[in-house]
Amino acid sequence: MNMPIERTLNGVNKLIPRDISGMPEAFRRAYGPTEAFSSTLGELERNDVAVASYQGNRTINPRSRGSCRIFAVWPDLETTFPRVYGLDSLLEYHHLALTLVDKNVRQVQEQYGPIRYRKEDGSWGSHFFDLLKTNKCGRREAVAIKPTSRLLSGRFFTEIRRICSTMPKGTADEVRLVTEKSFSRVKATNAATYLRFALCPDLEADALIDDAVQKLAGELTISDLIQISQTGPRGFRAAFRAIYEERITLVSTGHINLHSIVRRPQ
Repeated sequence: MNMPIERTLNGVNKLIPRDISGMPEAFRRAYGPTEAFSSTLGELERNDVAVASYQGNRTINPRSRGSCRIFAVWPDLETTFPRVYGLDSLLEYHHLALTLVDKNVRQVQEQYGPIRYRKEDGSWGSHFFDLLKTNKCGRREAVAIKPTSRLLSGRFFTEIRRICSTMPKGTADEVRLVTEKSFSRVKATNAATYLRFALCPDLEADALIDDAVQKLAGELTISDLIQISQTGPRGFRAAFRAIYEERITLVSTGHINLHSIVRRPQ
C-alpha cells in the first residue's frame, strides 16, 4: 500500500478519473477480497476535481543517480484540493507528510528560493530550502532536510550559517535542520496514508463510522468497526480519516491497519 508516485512532474492540470486514492485496488491486494466485509455502500467516485500542478520554485530533474525523486499528489492545506508536491528524497517525502497533518501549519511551499548568499571564496551562490512552512500564528520556518551522512564533513553547517547571515529580512523567522532522526518513520508512513485517503472525502462512509463509534462501550479493532458500520472497503479509509481528524482515538501503536485498536474519544 505504498503511495503511488506521480510521474507527470511539473505537469498540466488533469481531470481525476474515479477514486484517486488508489483504493480499493490496493486494499484488495493487501487484505484479500473485500467481499468479506458486508457493505451498504457502492464504489466511491470523484470526477469533479483537477490536480493542481507542482508549485515549487525549482524545477526538479526526475533523473538522478544519487537520490530518488518523488511527485506526490496530496491535498493543498488551504484549498483542500489535490496538488502535486515535488520532492528530492524519501526523507523529504516523510517530513512533508508529517508537516501537512500538523494542525498548527497553514501552508507549505516546497523547493523555496533561490536565496542568494556569499560563499567562503567571496563569490555568490544560491540556495533552495526544501520547505518553507507558514504556521497559523504567522510564523514562517525555512526547513533544510538532510540525512546525517551528509552532515559529517561540516560543510553544510558553514553554508547554512552564511545563508542565514545574508538571507533577506522577512524570508523566515527561523531556519530548521531536519534529519532522519528528527521523526518516526512509522508516524510519517501513517501520515502519508491519511493524506492519500483525504484526497477523496466520503461523507456517507464517515457518517456510518461516526454513528458506530458513538455506540462503542469499549475498545475494538478497525476490522470490527468496519463490520459493525457495514462500510465495506470504504470503511478502512473512513476509519483512518476519523483517527487523524480525532473522531476516533487510536489505542495501539505502529502502522495503522485492520488490526489496530480504537475506541470512542473521551
